[in-house]
Amino acid sequence: MASDVIYVEPGQTAEACMALMTDKRVRHLPVLEKGCLVGMISIGDLTKCVIADREFDIEQLVRYVHG
Repeated sequence: MASDVIYVEPGQTAEACMALMTDKRVRHLPVLEKGCLVGMISIGDLTKCVIADREFDIEQLVRYVHG
């Protein structure tokens, strides 16, 4: 068990959270706000979020190209 808890704050981006999870080799991160636990995110949650963002970007680009 680690003595220093790895956590994120609500304002951090999904990409930043994924990078932290990859670097620290963890699958779940507590979300702390002012020292209080406000949530927990998993790598699955982040993956879904990033995929949805990419799909939205692709859809917007396709609409732009097709007019």
